[in-house]
Amino acid sequence: MRIITILLFAITALLMAGTASAHHSFSAEFDVGRPVEITGAVIEVEWTNPHAWIHLETADSGQWAVEMLGVNTLVRSGMTPQTVKQGDVLTITGFGSRDGTNTANASSVHRGSGEALWSSARE
Repeated sequence: MRIITILLFAITALLMAGTASAHHSFSAEFDVGRPVEITGAVIEVEWTNPHAWIHLETADSGQWAVEMLGVNTLVRSGMTPQTVKQGDVLTITGFGSRDGTNTANASSVHRGSGEALWSSARE
């Protein structure tokens, strides 16, 4: 019985370690010294955990992948998978990636008309 308990504990610890390592801190990936404002058409929305992603095609800087908060937080703030669809024009402000790629973390999302869809407290 003791071996089974130890084995279950070890398996649980391994599973939890995998989940914890998949998540990252904001400052490890994104640079607050690199603010960005991206306007473009939605290519794809990934409504996944631990973070949702919006992919945009811009006229001046190509494709961008923009990380949002977790889906549960977005839903609680009123944003759902149906809020943004492919082809919608959005303006997203946030912070660019440390590695200089077209990847960002969003702090606000607005429709082309100016309608606010989501905003964080970091703005």
